[in-house]
Amino acid sequence: MKIFVTGATGYIGSHLVKKLSEQGHTIHALVRSLEKSKHIHFSNILFFQGDILDASSIEKAMEGCDQVYHLAAFAKVWAKDAKTFFDINVLATNHILDAAKKHKIIRVVVTSTAGVFGATLPNQTITENSVRNFDFFNEYESSKAFSESKIKDYVIDGLDVVIVSPTRVYGPYLFGQPESVTQLIEKYVLGNWRFIPGDGSKIGNYVFVEDVVLGHILAMEKGKKGHTYILGGTNHDYNTFFAKLSKISGIKRKMIYMPILFQMAFARLQLIKTWLGKEPLITPKWIAKGKYDWHVTPQKAIDELGINLTSLDEGLKKTVEWLRRR
Repeated sequence: MKIFVTGATGYIGSHLVKKLSEQGHTIHALVRSLEKSKHIHFSNILFFQGDILDASSIEKAMEGCDQVYHLAAFAKVWAKDAKTFFDINVLATNHILDAAKKHKIIRVVVTSTAGVFGATLPNQTITENSVRNFDFFNEYESSKAFSESKIKDYVIDGLDVVIVSPTRVYGPYLFGQPESVTQLIEKYVLGNWRFIPGDGSKIGNYVFVEDVVLGHILAMEKGKKGHTYILGGTNHDYNTFFAKLSKISGIKRKMIYMPILFQMAFARLQLIKTWLGKEPLITPKWIAKGKYDWHVTPQKAIDELGINLTSLDEGLKKTVEWLRRR
């Protein structure tokens, strides 16, 4: 089968095209730079230089394909022009879906984020049916939520689209920029990371990257048209996360709790970089997310797609072993 993929050189996308290649599919990967893709040596992958904001290059690369995975997105903490989030996460997705409709694609799987559902109130668990209780924390979340509303219009118009929404993804990376959790693990194991956000009690949902890739493929095979599937793992607070990481890595350090006020102060100092047009490490908008729990259930994906989740212990073990092999 011929499959069109965006974001093939990214963290999740590179794992996905590797898996699809191993399954014998032919992949049409749209990349902004052929130079950037030269280190990818999977079989059955054809690279097409183009841009997801250029409808014509999308249509050319998608020609002859049966399925589409759209993973490319703008997920940075800041953009010089906030409109960039909406151009790439909304307008470009519309271009992908327009091309899919034109080429009569069987199904499109679009990668969103569980962040669109918002944080959780006490004793609450986020599901695909949850109504958001908070305003959006940043432009990434709001642009993704707006994109999802536009996707529903395409579904109503007849296009078969399934949305997958990963939580905090971690694990080995092949190419691209790894998610922040993987970077945190790397800094702890190979560096000297000693900080725990807040008092360590805030809960997040952690999902192993291989489970996310399998979730994409199963969504293509078994997902219901127009449905959203949270690709999540297990819920843990920061104290538990670092205790497990310490035990599995064999590295014991005296950890320092970083109150939210100190985090905010650091983030505000980082904004000085933006005056020079440089990207900050973090912004107050992103730090604000850390005030809340993010308790999520992937039960729908388990029940309808048949995903078997990797435990945090097993996922951390695989990640630590991979880091040390590097």
